[in-house]
Amino acid sequence: MKLQQLQALVTVVDEGSIRAAARALQLSQAAITKSMRLLEEQAGVPLLHRGSRGVVLTESGHKLLQRARLITRQVHLATEEMRQASGQDRGSV
Repeated sequence: MKLQQLQALVTVVDEGSIRAAARALQLSQAAITKSMRLLEEQAGVPLLHRGSRGVVLTESGHKLLQRARLITRQVHLATEEMRQASGQDRGSV
């Protein structure tokens, strides 16, 4: 699993569809679809049910989403901490 795939999963769920996630991430819809397919292949289980009204998480998808949110949040915090340590950023509240 790659960080970009986990970020894409979180964005797909938050935005409600692959199309909306692609717009939010400034990527093509095909790139997001490919990323989700690879993530599902690597996980060995379906993560999303795709429909005309967007996506719905499977049970496995819900479990992975919880971990993906933690991972992406930790990476964000680590990046912010390194910027603060180097004096590039003053932090946010």
